Amino acid sequence: MFRSNVWCLIVLTIFIYCDESRTQPLSRQEDTTRFITGEIKVMSNKIISNEFRTFSKIQLISKDQIENTNGERLSDILNFSNGVFIKSYGGNSSLNTISIGGSASEHTLILLNGFKLNSDQNNQIDISAISKDNIRKIEILNSGAGSIYGSQAMSGVINIITEQNADDKLGVRFTGQTGSYGLKKFYTGISKKFYAIETRFGYTSENSLNNYDYFFFNGAENELKQRNKSGYDFKNYTISLNYNQFKKTSLSFYSDLSLNKRNIPGIETGSDPSNAEQSDKNWNNIITVKTVLSDKFNFKAQINFQNNLSHYSDFILTDSYYKNISFSGSVFGEYSENRLKVTGGYDYGYSSLNSNEISEDAVRNQNSFFLLSEIDFSSALKIFPSVRADFTNDPSCNAVTGKLGINIKPISNKEFYVKAAAGNNFSLPTFNALYWKDLGNRHLNPESSFNIDAGFIYGFSFFTENKLELTFNHINYKDKIIWTPGSNGLWTPENNAASVSNVFLAEISMRKQLSRALSLDLNINYSFTSAQNKSNDNPEFYDKQLIYIPVNMLKSSLSLNYKNTGINIFYCFTDKRFTDRYNNNFLPGYDVTDGNIFYTLNLIGVKSTLRIDVNNIFNENYKIISGYPMPLRNFKISVNLEY
Repeated sequence: MFRSNVWCLIVLTIFIYCDESRTQPLSRQEDTTRFITGEIKVMSNKIISNEFRTFSKIQLISKDQIENTNGERLSDILNFSNGVFIKSYGGNSSLNTISIGGSASEHTLILLNGFKLNSDQNNQIDISAISKDNIRKIEILNSGAGSIYGSQAMSGVINIITEQNADDKLGVRFTGQTGSYGLKKFYTGISKKFYAIETRFGYTSENSLNNYDYFFFNGAENELKQRNKSGYDFKNYTISLNYNQFKKTSLSFYSDLSLNKRNIPGIETGSDPSNAEQSDKNWNNIITVKTVLSDKFNFKAQINFQNNLSHYSDFILTDSYYKNISFSGSVFGEYSENRLKVTGGYDYGYSSLNSNEISEDAVRNQNSFFLLSEIDFSSALKIFPSVRADFTNDPSCNAVTGKLGINIKPISNKEFYVKAAAGNNFSLPTFNALYWKDLGNRHLNPESSFNIDAGFIYGFSFFTENKLELTFNHINYKDKIIWTPGSNGLWTPENNAASVSNVFLAEISMRKQLSRALSLDLNINYSFTSAQNKSNDNPEFYDKQLIYIPVNMLKSSLSLNYKNTGINIFYCFTDKRFTDRYNNNFLPGYDVTDGNIFYTLNLIGVKSTLRIDVNNIFNENYKIISGYPMPLRNFKISVNLEY
């Protein structure tokens, strides 16, 4: 009863408070958070808060952290985040998907500047196909957020924020890299403000034979082999324009074109790899208009258009193409007065899929209305009610989601905050599940979840500047869609699965300026994930851990900087992953250590950086997904020039 009426409680809370605020004037006390980060995080341009004063765990990956990380793809950056598990099918050039909170990859929403990247074709996005070169920062919400973002935000949200601003001074950046397995990469970025227009241009080219070393167990011993037919060629073009001529109105345009081609060697069985190839052409465009109407009210309108074409062929039996078109828009206003902040608006989404693998062209229209608020009852108490209504034509369904969050500061002179939230979420069936040739099910219902999370964050000084955060998440998934064999032996999707995830997250960050020339940053995080099957189709599966969800993960990163020299070390332990629903077979746990060292020289206005990266320093032999070996130790040398 509580789950189905969460949104009613939220709406009542908003109206009750608004009525009281008209008769009881309140004085605002500013938040005095000073520890480690006072930086504001903007989740999808709809929530404005910092990690101390919000209702759920939010992680921020800054520009410095992005640049310090080994690797060139989004998957590399996210790999060391708390509670995040990257499912890699054989390294960075292969398919990489994300799991948060013991969920499937289609239950984590990926956003670019606030707009969804997940395809309605399969509700997923390959995060290895996204270059890190134009990313300014990344925000991670370790909680369901359907009342804010709608479908697919069942377990978490990743928001990628790109570089967009430019200075009057011409800025030029060039990066060249070479490394193991024939790696070659070039990046060029130019930025300049022309009168009132801030412009940025970027180009990335990365390719490799990618014939990496790995061990294969041939039945008697581990045999050293090379992963052949796994090369790739990635190209990315970006342009950003910001127009700020008007006093209270700004206009921005962002465009991103990715042209990616890679070989797909398939599962390692001891025989020759397959000769399959996949090409992806993705074009993403965003237009944003922001207007300050008064000191209390702001207005924002955004439009997003994406044209994504994918082609896969094994040159024997399969030759598939998928053309995904999406158009979305958002119009909303932000009102702030005294202790009340309210954001309300309308979202529209259109998506279509044309493919030779589906029975008919798929088209989806979605209309959504949302209302978010932040209410400061006092300097010690904030609540965050939100409600959203989604109306979709394919499948024909209406979904109402709500969330109620709270933030308490129980000790006035300590940076100690208690967070808690509860809400329901949903995820629409994919086009593949609805329309796959001869196998799709047109009668599928949306998946659903109910999420509860609670924890605290504490900032304190003790030798170093420290931040400690503990979080517990409970997620109850129902009506999950899984493909099951029927009486005719054919696999079809059905709403007949359920699971429960109980997740414990712990994270501590330490920062110290040891001297004028020496600084230290250390982050350690741990996650425990119990993701148990609650489906009633077979009692032997009941209460078993979901496949490929590790129970324990421990991660750490250390950054030491001395004058112009720095070193970064990253460590990740991942527990065993079961490979069958009975939990009889599993891949063993593994620990991987990466690192890099760099030297920076400033000369006649040019900042030059020489860097050496080493991945898998201790030559760990491991697989994340069965049948897909990961690379052994490998190297990379890069030169970066900035003017």
